[in-house]
Amino acid sequence: MRPPTTSLAGAAVLLLAGSLPSTITATTAASPAQVMHCKEIVVDGHKYNFGELGGPHTVVTNEYDPPAYYNYTYTLDICAPLKRKGDVKKEEQCGADARVCRLKHHYSPSDKKSTFETATTLAGGSSFHYEASKLDSSSDHKDGGVKLTLTGYKHQARQQKVVINFLCNKTLTGTEGEVEGEDQYEKPKLFATRDDDEKKEEEGDDGYPETQKKAEGDKAQALLWNGYKHVSEDVDLLELTWHTKFACLDDATGDKPKDGDDKDKDKGGNGQEDINKSWGFFTWLVVLLFLAIAAYLIFGSWLNYNRYGARGWDLLPHGDTIRDIPYLLKDWTRRVLNTVQSSGSRGGYSAV
Repeated sequence: MRPPTTSLAGAAVLLLAGSLPSTITATTAASPAQVMHCKEIVVDGHKYNFGELGGPHTVVTNEYDPPAYYNYTYTLDICAPLKRKGDVKKEEQCGADARVCRLKHHYSPSDKKSTFETATTLAGGSSFHYEASKLDSSSDHKDGGVKLTLTGYKHQARQQKVVINFLCNKTLTGTEGEVEGEDQYEKPKLFATRDDDEKKEEEGDDGYPETQKKAEGDKAQALLWNGYKHVSEDVDLLELTWHTKFACLDDATGDKPKDGDDKDKDKGGNGQEDINKSWGFFTWLVVLLFLAIAAYLIFGSWLNYNRYGARGWDLLPHGDTIRDIPYLLKDWTRRVLNTVQSSGSRGGYSAV
């Protein structure tokens, strides 16, 4: 017995098989990009809302390395990329999609001039990644706390990493004690040399390491700088501590993620990255539909060939109906057109 000839049935199967990858690709490409939702950070089944901490927040540090004073301005926004200002030179800005930016200036007491040196993006970009987790069990934070790790940029071939430890403090919102006047894209004010520093310089003092600039008076500072240092051969780490009531367990909701995504959301804040890697319901529906049609055509063609020795159109299941489809569509179109035209009739009377 000869095998069935490859005719319309085979062509239909090939067409379906060729269309399937493109359909899957188009549906997968339409998946949304990873976004960190600051209002919905899920850790260990608890949902934290840090939306009130959105917008740029700044930490300023000073360093004295004779004969120059250095000023560092760290600015971050956990809810959206930092917005650049139009009146600042491009080379004095971090990337347009930066989440954490570090500006470095140095001030020379001899000529009383402040000079810009570098702008370093510490987190953000197209490869932006984040991870939300509980604080280390070794630290006693029974009221709650979140460790947020941000990455996504390299500076001089060194991977940049930012760790923000959100600590529960029911008396602070998280915006207290910030140093004003030195935001991300504004040049910092000239270093005001203190009498003590001038005396140290005259005495040949070795200077002092980078330390955070304190707020005026006895104001508590919610956002604290813990250090920016090399932690390995190719990694730089900025560590911050943020005291806020929004990190407290009683302020967080106990809603657990839906659809069993609890573990995934603990890793990434909202599980969006893992959702993007999987196929959605619509994609699976299209795939199953194509497979069902292909299986029906192949099995029906094989059955007609073995039972009746069919060839050509007769191989297809319900071949007569399929052949009549063009004529049925033509008749249906004609009826629709006739119905539309008759609805506009004037009942046999012409317009006066």
